[in-house]
Amino acid sequence: MRRTSSEAIYDELKDDIIFLRLKPGEEISQAEVSEKFDVSRSPVRDALMRLRSEGLVVMRPQRGCWVSRIDLSRVDDECFFRLALEKSVIARYREFMKASDLTRLEYFIALQKEAASAVDPVAFYNADDDMHSIFFEATGLMRIWQLIQRETGNHRRMRILSMGSKDVLEKNIAQHEELIQALRLKDFQLAVTLETEHLSKLKYETDSLIESHPEYFANRKTDEERE
Repeated sequence: MRRTSSEAIYDELKDDIIFLRLKPGEEISQAEVSEKFDVSRSPVRDALMRLRSEGLVVMRPQRGCWVSRIDLSRVDDECFFRLALEKSVIARYREFMKASDLTRLEYFIALQKEAASAVDPVAFYNADDDMHSIFFEATGLMRIWQLIQRETGNHRRMRILSMGSKDVLEKNIAQHEELIQALRLKDFQLAVTLETEHLSKLKYETDSLIESHPEYFANRKTDEERE
């Protein structure tokens, strides 16, 4: 029961952190989480320790727990990690691609267009991830996709933050459509190049995101004092 409770708490808190329902720098009350899930504090601590290991919370004994601010050096590492794995998967995908995959890719782009029209970054994010996961599913590498999801929390928060602009959503859609066209033509070298450009574009948006939300990003003095 403790492990089951801890998993449920971890999953919900992580979703809230990734989708910025819990803001960077916001305090997390262990007592309130315990009350919400009707559990002791032990499974809450277990969940928070996992989130701490992923760089998503800051914990200080006897002082409390906070959602970590976004660490740009960690974002860079996580972006490199995802890009290296996804480029390899796209290159391998040539051996597995089916016509039905293109239909599914186009379906998720249609969902992205709906989300962009509604300026719904969460719906867009989910459709975006569902689209990218097709490459891992088709190549039998879903465990790698799950590893990416688990280990790139800071990068994922940056992606959600960047999706607050309709222009960014429309640019993502255009890049996805170019990628699908390259796959349709079976030009996998171009597909890898396009995927590299697509997954690297966040670094060009960083300055504007910091300017718009400076309180979301790591203040070394503040976070080190808490640690």
